[in-house]
Amino acid sequence: MTEKSFIPRRAMLAGMGATAAGMFLRPMFASAAGASPKRLLIVHRPCGTRPEVFFPIAGNNTTFSLDFSATVAGVTIPSITKSFTPLIGDMVLLNGVTAPRDQGWAGDQHSAGLITMMTGKRFIAIPGTTDLATDSNAKTVVGADKSIDQLLLGLPATNLGGRPVASIQSTAYRASSVSLPAFRVMSYAGNNAPLFPECRPATLFDQIFGSAGADLTPEALARLRTQNKSILDFVNGDLTRLRGHLPASQLPKLDAHLAAIQTLEAAVATSGVSPGATCMKPTQLALPAASGDLSLDEAQHLATAQNQLAIISSAFQCDLTRVATFTFAHGNSALEFSHILPGDVTTDGGHHDISHNTSAGLAQARIDRFYCDTLATFLTNMKSIPDGSGTLLDNTLVVFFNEVSDGNSHGITDMPVAMFGGKSLGLQTGQHMHFNGAYMNDVWSAVAGAFGATMSFGDAAFSKGPVAGLFA
Repeated sequence: MTEKSFIPRRAMLAGMGATAAGMFLRPMFASAAGASPKRLLIVHRPCGTRPEVFFPIAGNNTTFSLDFSATVAGVTIPSITKSFTPLIGDMVLLNGVTAPRDQGWAGDQHSAGLITMMTGKRFIAIPGTTDLATDSNAKTVVGADKSIDQLLLGLPATNLGGRPVASIQSTAYRASSVSLPAFRVMSYAGNNAPLFPECRPATLFDQIFGSAGADLTPEALARLRTQNKSILDFVNGDLTRLRGHLPASQLPKLDAHLAAIQTLEAAVATSGVSPGATCMKPTQLALPAASGDLSLDEAQHLATAQNQLAIISSAFQCDLTRVATFTFAHGNSALEFSHILPGDVTTDGGHHDISHNTSAGLAQARIDRFYCDTLATFLTNMKSIPDGSGTLLDNTLVVFFNEVSDGNSHGITDMPVAMFGGKSLGLQTGQHMHFNGAYMNDVWSAVAGAFGATMSFGDAAFSKGPVAGLFA
């Protein structure tokens, strides 16, 4: 009998699926049930950074500036993270974090970095291949266990699962979606179970919103409010009739559902912004064509990134998913930024090649700043979207990282990691924190705890326990 008290709401949402009405009601139910849902977004950018202009060089942990520069080999390099300045109150810079791996392991170092940063464990050879035994730079490697996003998704305590779209994996680089998983795949469903990212925004859009009915324009929302009011009246009546058939011990649960319905009715009836009013399909930018020196990937890189991130944002707003990973490009990226950012980047060659060019520090920093700038714009938009009593950014933990600290040495210490949002999870924002060599596994263990799951993540050899002070 206990389950009956949940049937009307569940059946209604299941029946609507990803229809326009369902998209409208999901965030409203989530809001009425209590706090807005918590979400996890992990963003990767490739090929390392210039740590001396990624981390603040002055101030204490709470009073620091992101507008600074450093002189490297006689070249003045401006701050990479300056664009995050308006978001300082929503961010944490994590300094002194070590990747959970040994640089002496055979295998491609960018692959090793991405796999271990996400799974917390040493990679394995793809079954049936022998390259790893004979080639110190072998790319026939794959994750040996679930990545952190998929692990948390499957734990009931986190409340991240059970959505129409289990999770999103996406990228802004076509080469990240094909061939060996190696340095291309962030997410793993288990041992040798890579979840390749989708590189085509139109395909990802259709997968998530293709069956979602008409766009939720203001006029459509007005119609839906009327329609959903009728639906809620029906569900309210159904629950009320059910009351006479339930044991007394179950009546408090039923009354809680009735109270939630009344809250929803009030929200639907209002002419102002309701909990679901921001749930609508994302605007997608037109993808430019190749031209001149610009290859198709280079011409479309920024617009593709913006479209993919917009899809994730809308999917979060509509509560279609609560978990997503996004990689700008992979660790062997051949994107030529002298074409993408002419004038700003004057060193020729692909991003990966530039990261190994010891005289191209300015170019390497400028490329990493491009990725920081792009994410900053996206996060600022998330911060402007109302979500429950806060914003979409407040209720989303965004983790931003690189697979190596320095591209040339494939460094594993002082990994350039930042977190944003997550205030509803207790993230202690507005800080530049120093963790003195704690492993990324220890950071993930703290993240798991913030989502309600007490655990030690990854290989015990690369774990010291959850870092302290990151979450309240």
